[in-house]
Amino acid sequence: MEKKLAELKLKIPPLLLFALVALLMWLLDRWLDAGTTFSALWGLLVMLVLVAGLALLVLASLTLLLGKTTLDPRRPERAMRLITAGIFAYSRHPIYLGLLLLLLGWNLYLDSLYASPGLPLYVGLVTWLQIIPEERVLAERFGDAYRQYCGRVRRWL
Repeated sequence: MEKKLAELKLKIPPLLLFALVALLMWLLDRWLDAGTTFSALWGLLVMLVLVAGLALLVLASLTLLLGKTTLDPRRPERAMRLITAGIFAYSRHPIYLGLLLLLLGWNLYLDSLYASPGLPLYVGLVTWLQIIPEERVLAERFGDAYRQYCGRVRRWL
């Protein structure tokens, strides 16, 4: 079983993991509905978190495109250069962080404690299936420069 799961590394696009976890969160909310509602202030918080997540996604994607390197997370070996400036000076994986913020916004919108396990589930899945294998490939490709970058910049925040 563990071998079969290991074969999934770098195969499932993180955006698909995001969508599956968001769907699971929605299903849990609907299935275990507590019937809560939220105020306009809560709605503002939801919007702020969602905008922050989208901003991270756009900023990180543009940084990669302008750096002329790959955006395809399933093919880290195609990275042409190591991007360490801009948002990447604060997080090694700002796109995954942006997706996590979108899930947090979704969880706040659902206003459901029952959907909350989706957040650590996403972090665990994307770390195990994507980030760790991706970092291994980048360390092989960029050597000491990547290891020094990892020493300066945290994985998430």
